[in-house]
Amino acid sequence: MKDLFLTLPPFAPDYGGACEAMYELGGLVLIHDASGCTVNYVSFDEPRFHDRPGTVFSSGLTEIDAVMGDDNVLIEKAIRTAEILHPNFIAYVGSSVPMVVGTDFEGVAAETEARCGIPTFGFDCNGIHSYVWGAGKALRALADRFCGEKTESRGTLVLGQLPLDDADLGASRRLLTLFPDLRASLSFNCTFDDLRTAQNAERIVVASASGLPCARLLNERYGIPYTVGLPLQKIDHAHGPTLVIGEDVRAQSLAEALGNADALDLFSAAGLAKYHTIDEGEIKTVAAQYDNVIADPCFKPLVNCNFLPMPTVSVTGGIYAETVSPLDPQAIAAYLR
Repeated sequence: MKDLFLTLPPFAPDYGGACEAMYELGGLVLIHDASGCTVNYVSFDEPRFHDRPGTVFSSGLTEIDAVMGDDNVLIEKAIRTAEILHPNFIAYVGSSVPMVVGTDFEGVAAETEARCGIPTFGFDCNGIHSYVWGAGKALRALADRFCGEKTESRGTLVLGQLPLDDADLGASRRLLTLFPDLRASLSFNCTFDDLRTAQNAERIVVASASGLPCARLLNERYGIPYTVGLPLQKIDHAHGPTLVIGEDVRAQSLAEALGNADALDLFSAAGLAKYHTIDEGEIKTVAAQYDNVIADPCFKPLVNCNFLPMPTVSVTGGIYAETVSPLDPQAIAAYLR
């Protein structure tokens, strides 16, 4: 029972991360569900959907489809839709029910591609893993399939830049200003051509742990060096011990900019943060050791010290606007004690 959330909301799941990584790349994304997971994704986990609706659909899984396991129904739906939309690729994304009935997404993807000729992927998401896992899996698979021969070496490629990691789309856009020689950012403000030419980057910056699998692939295949973390401005302000709670890379980047600070990772366990837990009791115990805590507003009931709210879509679904930006050291310093 210690893993039961009494205060915190459910965080963005793996299927949300996978869909978010593919959102701007012109693919036909089918979440294999009865529409509940799809509604959750477009309503809470995808802030771009309200301004720029994407080609993300529910398969409309019915009880009889689940019982009989007739994958041909799903494949025919995908092919008919692809004939209308002409996508760059097709991606099947799993959810809880397909996990229970044992849907073979790789097999479904292979049969779909054999029948229609469109590159097709199958991601065995289940709603249990974090969005970081799902996004990392999807981004790596796409790069593995579509990145071709290296023809130049120019600019910075940012990997793992997801709106889920920020408070709103404005915050995501401002973070990209950290890179004056930006070549492309996957998967935010990007195109399918940015994906196909990602191998031509001179260097890679991993903005969140969801970008690590793809960065390692491009490093191994093309020799592109990568660094992990955001180049945030140092915060020159005397303050007591501070804890930053959030996604591993983001939290650790801010902790390093602060000095006299540690990070607690909620999602990825990439190995950067000092702590990794999603247990509310452990979060309370760790937070009690610090004078300041920086986290999404929903963590405030777990904290009895000075609290700086820094919302993220992955935790509270975008219901809070950005309070303090990690790019604004003066504003952060004003909160610290």
